[in-house]
Parts: sequence; structure tokens; C-alpha cells
Amino acid sequence: GSQVADYYNELPYAKIVADQIGTNHREIKVQPNVAELLPKLIWHLEEPISDSAITTTYLVSELAASSVKVILSGVGGDELFAGYTRYLGDYYNARYQKIPQWARSHILPRLARLLPSGRQNRLMDTARYAKNFISANELDWRERYRYFLSICSDQVVDNLLHQSPQSAGGFARVARGETSSDDLLRLFRIDGQTQLPENLLLLTDKMSMAVSLECRVPFLDHKLVELAATIPAEHKLPNGRLKGLLKDALSGVLPEEVINRKKRGFGAPVGAWFKDELACMRHALLRKEVVTQRGLFDPDVVSRICRDHDRNREDYTDLLLVMMNLEIWSRLFLDGESHEDISGDLVQQSRAA
Repeated sequence: GSQVADYYNELPYAKIVADQIGTNHREIKVQPNVAELLPKLIWHLEEPISDSAITTTYLVSELAASSVKVILSGVGGDELFAGYTRYLGDYYNARYQKIPQWARSHILPRLARLLPSGRQNRLMDTARYAKNFISANELDWRERYRYFLSICSDQVVDNLLHQSPQSAGGFARVARGETSSDDLLRLFRIDGQTQLPENLLLLTDKMSMAVSLECRVPFLDHKLVELAATIPAEHKLPNGRLKGLLKDALSGVLPEEVINRKKRGFGAPVGAWFKDELACMRHALLRKEVVTQRGLFDPDVVSRICRDHDRNREDYTDLLLVMMNLEIWSRLFLDGESHEDISGDLVQQSRAA
């Protein structure tokens, strides 16, 4: 709906910057036919990566490739200069701990369970963050950060797979070795060995190269990375202000309404799409017969996840996208289907629904 479109719309801010610095401004409105696009993107990725930024990165790259050979990406800016909401976990946890123990243990967790969870608008998004924060506040910093990064609980994974995963994964190994006393630096070091290279840089490179476009990441110049690593957390996050140092440094260079606007990621509004455009596609990829035949997940648990998500009891946007992309990836690289055939099948099923 228009509310969702407004929540994700970046065009007015992009135009303000373009007008100020005199660049050639071209706009793109992301309203793709996801059923046609997603199998092609996963074929290019060669991995079932499920970051919704693959869609926006590809479409922007496709537009840029019509007129330029090289583009610049802001990947790395959030990691170096504290742009992610999850980086506020330790900052707010220190204040949260001042609330009496009985309230933290008994009252607030019960209230959190009653909160809705979704991504359709700012209120639902805020409730989602609050729910996650209250659930994680008593954990060790490593477990708390893992909780903020995880798309679902270990229990949900166990239920889906009929058993616990055999390995704790790369995050646990990297986090165990992190001993810095600077609460922000240790999170960046974890991200720098996990999410940044294995997700963001990989998808940025593959989605741009899919249209024969070179993408550069100036924030990750090694000298800037080394400089950022020496800056203490209290300067990067002054009074809990995301990217506070970077914003102050750019004051007078960029328009104030751009510097001080609320952060929006580069992902697509997949949460809203699941309520509308992706509903038929989700059914085609995750219906009981398909899940049963693939044999990876418990079909009853998948059905329950879909039901809880649709009722806004839990936000399973990321998990649903993972399961859908994994099914598409399996058809591509295990079953040997072409991405054109998969797209055609999904489009046909969507029209028939």
C-alpha cells in the first residue's frame, strides 16, 4: 500500500543530494515481478543468500549499467561508523539494567510477548525491535549480538530440521576469539569476518557483475578501516546516535535533512510483499507437498511458521525468504532446472491462484 511505499521511499532524499552536488539524477522505483526475477538472481549468486538487498542491488546495477561501467557502493559505512540498530544493544542494555530486576524478569518479558511483530510500518518495526531487545537483554554480549543477528531462535531451527545443527557455525568461532574491551570494535570485528565478506560484499559483487558492472567500495579502503578501528565507541555513537561521528563530519557538506533522516536499509520491502505480491509465490514454494518432497524441513512446522507470520504473532520475513530461496536454489543446482523454467512455473502458479 501507499504507507509501505512511503516508508521505503528514498527518492526525495536522493534528489536533494543530487541537486546539491550536481550529479545526473536518475530514479528507479522498485516494483519488480519477483517471481520472474528471484530465480535469475539466485542463479547468479550460486548460493541461497537471502538478503533482500539482492533485489535492489541488481535493479540499481541494471539501471547504472546502461550508462556507466563503474559504480560506488556505501557497503562498509554502517560497520565502520556504527550505522546498524543492533550496534545500540550494549548502549541501551547498560541503561536497561537500571530497571529493577523483578520488572526485567517478570513484567517486561510478558509485555514483549504480547507485542505484534512486522515490518509494514514504523510502529510495527519499533515493536519488533523492542520485542527482540527485551528477549535478549540478560544474555552475555556474544549471545546477545548473535540473537540480534539471528533470523529465528535455535528452537525454531531444531523444530524445522528435526534435530540440532551439527555445528555452531562461524559466528561462534569468531566471537569466542574476540576479546576487545571496546564494545563496538568487537562487534565490527565479528561482522568484518562474517556478514561483511560472506553476505554484503558477495551479493554486491555478484549482482553488479551479473550486468557486467564494476562496483567499488571506498569505505573499505584499508587505511580508512584501520583509522575507524582506532576510534572509541563513545565517539562513533555519541549519546546512542547512529553514525554520529560521520554525520557530524559531514555537517555542512550534505543537507541537514539528509544527514538527520531516519535510517533505512538498502533491502526491498519483502515483509510487505509477503502480504501481497509474494503471497502466491510463497505458497508455490512452501506448500506442504513441496516441503515434504524436498525433505529438508518439517512441513507441519513450516505451516505453523507461515500461520504465525500471517497473524503478526512473530515476524518470520527473513526465515520465509531463506526457505523460499533454498527451494529455488535446490531446483537450480540439485534438480538441474533452468532459472527461466522456474520463473515461468512460479508466474503461472501465481496467475492461477
